[in-house]
Amino acid sequence: MYRLIQIILILGFINPIVAQNTGKKTSQKNIKQKSASVKSEETQVYLDMLETAFLKLRDTYVDSINETEIIKAGIKGMMKPVDPYTRFLSGSSKDRLDMLRTGKYGGVGIQIGMRRDTLTVLAPMEDSPAYSEGIHSGDQIYKIDSTLTIGMSIKEASELIRGELGSVVVLHMFRPVSKERIAFELTRANIKLNDVPYWGLDENDIGYIRIKKFSKNTAKEFRDAMVEMSKNGMKGLVIDLRGNSGGLLNNAINMLDVLTPRGTKLLSTRGRIDRSNKTISSRRRPIVSSDVPIAVLINRSSASASEILAGVLQDLDRAVIIGQKSFGKGLVQSMYNLNDTTTLKITTAKYYTPSGRLIQKQDYLDNGFLTDGLDKRDSTFVTSGGRVVKGGGGITPDVEMDVNPLPAYVQGLWRSGVFLTFAATYVPMHNMEEPLHISNKVLNDFKDFLQEYEIKYKLPGEKDLEKLKEKLIENESLSNNKSFIDNLLFWRKSPKERLTYKIESYYQKERNRQFDDAKNRKWIENGLLREISRIVSGEESRIKAGLRVDSGFHKAVEILKDQNQYYDLLTPSEGIEDVDQVGEM
Repeated sequence: MYRLIQIILILGFINPIVAQNTGKKTSQKNIKQKSASVKSEETQVYLDMLETAFLKLRDTYVDSINETEIIKAGIKGMMKPVDPYTRFLSGSSKDRLDMLRTGKYGGVGIQIGMRRDTLTVLAPMEDSPAYSEGIHSGDQIYKIDSTLTIGMSIKEASELIRGELGSVVVLHMFRPVSKERIAFELTRANIKLNDVPYWGLDENDIGYIRIKKFSKNTAKEFRDAMVEMSKNGMKGLVIDLRGNSGGLLNNAINMLDVLTPRGTKLLSTRGRIDRSNKTISSRRRPIVSSDVPIAVLINRSSASASEILAGVLQDLDRAVIIGQKSFGKGLVQSMYNLNDTTTLKITTAKYYTPSGRLIQKQDYLDNGFLTDGLDKRDSTFVTSGGRVVKGGGGITPDVEMDVNPLPAYVQGLWRSGVFLTFAATYVPMHNMEEPLHISNKVLNDFKDFLQEYEIKYKLPGEKDLEKLKEKLIENESLSNNKSFIDNLLFWRKSPKERLTYKIESYYQKERNRQFDDAKNRKWIENGLLREISRIVSGEESRIKAGLRVDSGFHKAVEILKDQNQYYDLLTPSEGIEDVDQVGEM
């Protein structure tokens, strides 16, 4: 037992001694060896202290302790001082990692979300146990086996629903459309991760593909989509990485193989051990012709493997990047299994794009563990075509765009989950089919449906009004200074009170007209179309419907259709000086 503890602790605490260059002077070598020896002695002292602390805790604590949990906590603790991505994984955390690495998981095949504080089925996946047994979008989960879901998070529910292949889970549902309570007994099966939920050509032969995450299956699905769209005459390509937090590095590399000529240098990784120092080049003939222009959509949530894909294509001048500056995760993690149920995920390298950029954002570099000479906040680098690109963390787009500013009222509708709730009830009752159209009748029925709900939102300026009212009450109390009748009579009110009354009346009128406002109407129609499409035809139709009002997608199509605009964005500006050297690959 103690030997095992010591081995684990040694693995966690002892840093490997970096090999010395043979060309160094002997005196320098001796100094470093002495330093390493001192460090090793100090480390051993603390290892002995740690073992003593564990034994004292075990033998003298007032109650018996769970030795396994104490050791696990110790391992987790040694991961904390380095970086947020170096972690000890067990239980559900290990399960999520295995899902990513295998591309499969033991589950029932449903997407769930929170709608009005209730766990709700967003969509069943095709060819899944949930789909086969007749679970519908909009069904509300009130119990999983014998556990009530009141107050349960999506993460907690997911962990209960997933489990060993072939085992059974019972989901107790309330179906709003029929007011039924139904228990579904489902046998867990291998569920394939759907990381490419939609791809296709639009009416201009512009291809679009959405990548949710980089798991084992992603690169193959991407390749298959590119083959099909290229056969059908694809004239441009939009790769949507918005909200994609990353995943497996190899899949990003395999996707770049599809888009870049064989032998193109794509990426370098640098770390302390030899196997972490690599230069990676494309290995296959590309599927997408170099004549096909590419646009990549990113936002603040695009991270890790997403940033590799976007950053490499930017550095090679192979794509125009559109959206917001990405998250900034430029670190590579390696997995070390301690046993069948636990894994160490350790940061072993940084990655650099072809121009020499480190994508890792500065806030984790400042802690001293990750800083080197290239980690400059305002550094600049040069693409293969001579364009200047920014370092210092994240990918800065070639065309920066804000997120679609949803009107406050529409945001309130989405947060309330009323689009899905309405669609789940309305579609079965009206036998809606493709092609879908949101008629005035559907809109009016939805307006009537909303009478049952309180939509929480703040119009522009309302928060300021509330602060003003609080200030007025402080300075001039209505209840203390005037009679009840006086307060009812507008003409007896003070100028400040009259102003407040007028502003409140204005906002009440504005609230009453929100549904029929022309700008809101467009977004309401699209919200209904998206959720009704999902009920009728599945997730692909929902994504297609969302693209109709997606300003980022429309901007990408505009650029791809205009060759002059596209190549202007990929042409170096004149008169740029003081640029950092291109990094060696």
